[in-house]
Amino acid sequence: MTVHQEVVTYDGLPASAGGAHSLRTKNPRKAYESVQAFLDAAVVTVGAPELSFQLWAGGPPDIADRFEAFATEHFGGPQGRQRTHTGWRVLPEHVDATLDALSSADSRAVTGHGHPLASLVWSARVAPVDPAAGTPYAGIDADAFGRFAVDGYGRLLGASGVRATFGTTASSLSLWLTFPADDRLRAAAVHVQEHLPFRLSTKHWRRWGATKDGQSFRATKITSPLAS
Repeated sequence: MTVHQEVVTYDGLPASAGGAHSLRTKNPRKAYESVQAFLDAAVVTVGAPELSFQLWAGGPPDIADRFEAFATEHFGGPQGRQRTHTGWRVLPEHVDATLDALSSADSRAVTGHGHPLASLVWSARVAPVDPAAGTPYAGIDADAFGRFAVDGYGRLLGASGVRATFGTTASSLSLWLTFPADDRLRAAAVHVQEHLPFRLSTKHWRRWGATKDGQSFRATKITSPLAS
């Protein structure tokens, strides 16, 4: 693997900073609609999204029982049960019913720690769109960077992804986005920012370049392109 191309990534947000951006609404359907608007305008989804329903332990038993009954009726048996939560796989045709169920819950639908009791999780690989061309940036994908792993969570340099969580009392969006590291960078960042309901962090931007031997990659923190 001999490479020379550079890219810039935005990690919003890493686990050390809370793991995701708040979507700033307690209504799961409104949060879902804001994420879909962002996806339609700023990225192209690569492949089918992964959908799951998660029911966390520690909430009011009556509300938890209703959510479990809902999940069993619509999704069948759970994919897995852990001490902290139970998860089900969700088919696309069940998204509307799931959002309705989450939206109908009252303020008591929280765990003992105050977190949403139940949530729909939507995650997918994406490709940011060049606003000048209306298509993804050519040459920016995982294969172009030798499928180099940037962490231990399966993220690959050159790839982008989103993970949205629509919960009973709060919703959030986690972003891993890859942009060209040339004069298109600022326009790319501005285009993404224009379609999000929150401000991108001024931190968590990195420029990735090949090591001297061309066999690996190294990241350097940079100033947000939105600040220039």
